[in-house]
Amino acid sequence: MTAEVGPYLESRRLDDLARMVTELASEVWIQRDRAIVLEELLIAGGVLTAEQLDELVPGGELRTRIAGERAAFVRRVFGAILDEDARTAAAMQSP
Repeated sequence: MTAEVGPYLESRRLDDLARMVTELASEVWIQRDRAIVLEELLIAGGVLTAEQLDELVPGGELRTRIAGERAAFVRRVFGAILDEDARTAAAMQSP
């Protein structure tokens, strides 16, 4: 258990929201950066075209993997408003 610390902003609720927004911004940029690099490598390598990438509809194992990753993302982002122990527990859950 950790020592109780007062709010950084005007209230604990604002701290929670700031943490959530920061986590979301971080996640969005990491994913955006990776997508740009991967798309460029795949298109430049002739593996696929931009059109093929845009038209793909995931199914089977990929669809399941995406659902798991989405659940983990939601836990990380919206878990920011939970207390520290609950946040840690949520972050430790695998996708």
